[in-house]
Amino acid sequence: MKPYMYYKGLQKLATELRGNENIYLGIRPYGFHSGNMLPFVIYPYLLCAELKKLGKTPKFNFYIFLNDWEQDKLDGPNPITYPYNVYPANTTFQYVYVKNGSKTNIVDKWEPVIVKGVKTITSYFKQTKVLAVRNSHMKRNKFMKRYLLETLKNPDEIASILRERTKRTVLEDPLSYVLAVCPKCLLVRGQTTLLSNNKIVHICKSCDMITKGEYEDFDYWFYHKPLAIPRLEAYRIDLCITGGDHFTEGDFHTRQDLIRLFNAKIKPFKVLYTPVVLGYNNERMGKSKKNDVAISFQELLKIVKKNIGSDTIEIYEKP
Repeated sequence: MKPYMYYKGLQKLATELRGNENIYLGIRPYGFHSGNMLPFVIYPYLLCAELKKLGKTPKFNFYIFLNDWEQDKLDGPNPITYPYNVYPANTTFQYVYVKNGSKTNIVDKWEPVIVKGVKTITSYFKQTKVLAVRNSHMKRNKFMKRYLLETLKNPDEIASILRERTKRTVLEDPLSYVLAVCPKCLLVRGQTTLLSNNKIVHICKSCDMITKGEYEDFDYWFYHKPLAIPRLEAYRIDLCITGGDHFTEGDFHTRQDLIRLFNAKIKPFKVLYTPVVLGYNNERMGKSKKNDVAISFQELLKIVKKNIGSDTIEIYEKP
């Protein structure tokens, strides 16, 4: 595992890649603004262009991992102060519908938008492929099952890694990085326990339902840090492309420690960190922060090229 930072890192990376690698792109399927476009479209495009300059043909497989086991919003003692003592406020994106009264699932709404955006790359580099994978579709994957159960079994060890690598305060309670969705009310409010025979018991605090069953009998909320491990192994990832804010959060070393904790048999991979996109008031762009701006691929590419050596990209809404 090796980090490559921003455009200089991209140039170095291009000299080391063959062009047929499997590339990891992970996203909350809840919008597609310029902050998403930078690691999902612009930097993959620039990487392909750099390979082409070197006489290589880009044939990458771009895997879009759609986290529909993501929480609708975070709850906990204080999600900002204690980001690793959190749990879903209600349920997961798998069970959230768009707000206009439609029965359209929020992931069904945003998946085609995200895939279309990423497929901009294939219009320029015809031999690349874009493949979308939802967490819920990986439920029966042996790696997802193994690492989800390991996460459920080892919350203290995971908290210890997060405490050391992120330098953030991690409270002793609550410590849950996996919770089951209640089969009755479809909320994620309660306690999920793994028994010695690998049976799961979920006690729902919303409807008081107690459910006991196999792993396959439940859907889940799975915190995004340990969630990366089954994706990496199942799809034999060679390269992850992600925002530079994850590097400053200690994500690079956290992931290595989680791989060691789980004794995961993951092939060596590289990580390319992209500049942080700033929106209103020069704050990091994010839909949950209500600080998201969507501009066209060509407009964003032009801005990025003007700031090619920077670790931040400033985007302002047009008047």
